Amino acid sequence: RYLEKVRQHAFFDKWGSVMLPPHVAPDGPKGAHRSEMSKAAQLKASTATGSTRGDVFNSDMHRDVSACLTHLGIEHENGVVAGPYLLDIVALDMVNPMRRIVYEVNSPHHYYEGTQTLTAEMKLRHRMLNRLGHRLHMVNTEDWVPLTSAQKMTFLLRLQQAQQDKNSEEAKQQAAANTMRAPLPVLRPDSGSYQKAPTMVQKMPQPIRVPIPPSRRGQLSSTR
Repeated sequence: RYLEKVRQHAFFDKWGSVMLPPHVAPDGPKGAHRSEMSKAAQLKASTATGSTRGDVFNSDMHRDVSACLTHLGIEHENGVVAGPYLLDIVALDMVNPMRRIVYEVNSPHHYYEGTQTLTAEMKLRHRMLNRLGHRLHMVNTEDWVPLTSAQKMTFLLRLQQAQQDKNSEEAKQQAAANTMRAPLPVLRPDSGSYQKAPTMVQKMPQPIRVPIPPSRRGQLSSTR
């Protein structure tokens, strides 16, 4: 019934997006209710309006960050599958379109109550995503909540610009390395830059004579 309501809601607002509430039943020896609900809700959201993609948010803060990126004109997608997890936000590098920038939204329920320490589950998530090769850019609750709307835009713009500059520098270094490893051009005989290398045989007026060993001189004279 819950997933049916999610599908109807996504079909109603015509955006193909849903809001995943904080999980009540944690995963444990008796089952994986939490991960199953997340996966099923994502599939429902992405197919409710007949589209091939759907945005999945895990908190109000996640939706707020996505709205700020949209206002800045940065193309992005929410809830991208990466192994057993969903990446919060995957944004397009506007300078290097082949690169992607991953934002990790650490919402209030990702911390231990009354502290600024991430839960063990979130630390494991970050470690596993890093092992999968994703470079996470953290948007923490303590940094985000006190900001005004204009300051939030500036905060995200600085994160985006810093990573774009880093990606551009890495692209230049990779291009320089590829140039150094490039093979040398092949010279053809019909080209003007080709010069035939002189050989030792052409410089010698007579062919090289190999001396006959004394032990074989008698054999050669008898054959003649």
